[in-house]
Amino acid sequence: MKKKEIVAICRDPEQFVRHFETRLQKHVPQTYAYRKDVQAIPAAVLFPFYFKNGEAHLLLTKRTDKVEHHKNQISLPGGRRDPDDTDLQHTALRETFEEVGIAPEAIQLLGQTDRFLTNTYYLVTPFVGFFDYPYPFRISKDEIDYLIEVPLLHLLDEAHYETRISEQNGTPWLLHYYYYGTEVIWGVTGFLLSNLFSIVFELNRNRFKAVKERT
Repeated sequence: MKKKEIVAICRDPEQFVRHFETRLQKHVPQTYAYRKDVQAIPAAVLFPFYFKNGEAHLLLTKRTDKVEHHKNQISLPGGRRDPDDTDLQHTALRETFEEVGIAPEAIQLLGQTDRFLTNTYYLVTPFVGFFDYPYPFRISKDEIDYLIEVPLLHLLDEAHYETRISEQNGTPWLLHYYYYGTEVIWGVTGFLLSNLFSIVFELNRNRFKAVKERT
């Protein structure tokens, strides 16, 4: 897509919702799994988008050092599927409510991106949502240190993005890094952002050192 088209989408709420819904409905979700010999734990996250000051923003969370995995990292709201969850969509909405206080009925779901197996063996299914702003956020102090509100156009700017190769447990990974002020967004969240931007905006960021299986 041309830059001016992307900018127009990120500055018009109706066009934003329509574009994301159309692209995600056409997309056939895939699974990126670097190992097939593990019992993956089902999990889900949400991309919570909203408009602030006339442009699209993404709500991210800075995790505390009290959580079990990914301590002090920047993440999307989400977590493992509970036995009482009806499906993974329910997981994403429940976790979002528990972590940042956005009620499920306040979120308009726009679609789903690709599933990823993390190095902690969570198979993460990401959903994309949109909600009206301002909203009375309420964070879980045990899980969330603070919220980060990032303009989407900032993340889409190549000047704020890079990749690095790293080896973890004998497996090479192409890590995706996004920079916002003093914040560094990487790890699973970096992978998921690059995947979303490749699907929705046709950016050449859907590059992973992992095994891909079409499902």
